Amino acid sequence: MRKSLLLALMLGMLGTQATAGEEHHPGRLVVADGKIGLLQVIDLEKGEVVGRFTVPGPANVYTAPGGQYAFAIHREQNRVSVVYSGLGLEDHGDHKDLVLQTPYIWATLNSGPKPTHFKSHGDRIAIYNDGDGTVALFDARKLGLVADFSEISTGAPDHGAPVPLAQAVLVGSLNRGVVEVYTYGGRKAAQFEGCPRLHGQAVLGSTVAYGCADGVLLVEQRGNGFVARKLANPIGAPQGARVGTLVAHPKHPFFIGNFGQGLVRVDSTLSVYPLPANPVRFGFDKDGRLVVLTADGHLHTLEPATGKVLRSLKVSEPITASGEGAVRPSMALGDGVAYVALPEKGEILEVELDTMALKRRLNVGGTPGSLAWLWVEGAQH
Repeated sequence: MRKSLLLALMLGMLGTQATAGEEHHPGRLVVADGKIGLLQVIDLEKGEVVGRFTVPGPANVYTAPGGQYAFAIHREQNRVSVVYSGLGLEDHGDHKDLVLQTPYIWATLNSGPKPTHFKSHGDRIAIYNDGDGTVALFDARKLGLVADFSEISTGAPDHGAPVPLAQAVLVGSLNRGVVEVYTYGGRKAAQFEGCPRLHGQAVLGSTVAYGCADGVLLVEQRGNGFVARKLANPIGAPQGARVGTLVAHPKHPFFIGNFGQGLVRVDSTLSVYPLPANPVRFGFDKDGRLVVLTADGHLHTLEPATGKVLRSLKVSEPITASGEGAVRPSMALGDGVAYVALPEKGEILEVELDTMALKRRLNVGGTPGSLAWLWVEGAQH
């Protein structure tokens, strides 16, 4: 009896270890309120809030490499919060066990004025500061150890789109319509022009795609250098249709972008996928399933190579909120599951993507906005 009680107390202090043979843990979800400075962490196995934190202001949240941390970008407060998920790892040499712990705010940083675009690749993280055109660069391997970062200056304020590669940092500029290549020491090594109103970026292998008002600019690393080529918008494209957001998944040899009332596949050309309404959010889940939330309030799965709609589910009323201060439904994609935040209802829907069935409603209160799914790869759960 005493031994059992002592063991229970030790587990309570150290965290719960999920050993091999137990059911797979679905991870945790970080939820940023769209109106106030509030972050919540939901344990997706229990469906419960296990962390609730006051932060500098509303945020967009992003998953850091490794899946243990999330970055919350507070643009208007000039701050970045780094959240530890509580998904710990215990190293046993030949394997690692997942240890469930209490989440916390690991660091609150000033990365620069008006931090906005976040992009991670490999072990690198880049945050572009619109207020002065600097890029804050983090090494994800140091998260939990040292809260430091380096900085690259592009010379002027802008709305930038950074991509941190292994040996160089690419920085796209909306106002100047260029992509610049910098060394990690801050030296500009190359520049590619011809991408008006540049917005949106994604990485696939050695190629980075940037959305332009008139097409997509592909910047490819070849050896120690880079080359670029431009893909034009399709002939007869609707007025104002353009690529402004891009996603990629290693399973597929192409990028997917938004394009008017539809999506577009980007490979050697731009191939349009029509949709029943404008895309609001879209992306790939862990295994490469393409998922789209459209403005008519429906969630869809698509065949990535053709754009064929496979399944659909109504998850909300038509999405009409727009303009400054508006909080629109958002989405995070996990392992065969979509999480859709409904700001007006204070809840998050969990949808099973294989069947497109609503699994549960997570009531978080407030005005849930941005979401980030955290999951540790490679651990024995």
